[in-house]
Amino acid sequence: MPAPAAHKPIVHKKTNKFHRHQSDLWVRVPSSWRRPHGLDCRFRRKFRGAPIHPSIGFGSDKTTRYMLPSGFIPVIVRSLKDLDMLLTKNTTHGAIISHQVGLKLQQEIIKKAQELDIAILNTARKVKNVEQQ
Repeated sequence: MPAPAAHKPIVHKKTNKFHRHQSDLWVRVPSSWRRPHGLDCRFRRKFRGAPIHPSIGFGSDKTTRYMLPSGFIPVIVRSLKDLDMLLTKNTTHGAIISHQVGLKLQQEIIKKAQELDIAILNTARKVKNVEQQ
């Protein structure tokens, strides 16, 4: 498995989620974010003391966005052809074998990835389970 390229530290600016206004008061209001539209809503008007809204400043750094702690950016692989596009990016991107792939094709993908020196991020997905049985 190749070592990932050097990158700046991964910083998650905000780890907890933004919740919908008044979702803590009623069960019928789900907690997934919706922008408030009320005319007199102090939350919409961003008064002091009101919870914060999502904004572009809370986003992760562009260079480390979607990056795993291992330092690789995941790419889903469904066939042997998909490995070819990772050939030139094997230090920044790693392959994740799709859950739709069967055991036989998965073993072929793992073998070809080792030949091409491409990191597979979920290599122990099915192979270990089958070997244990």
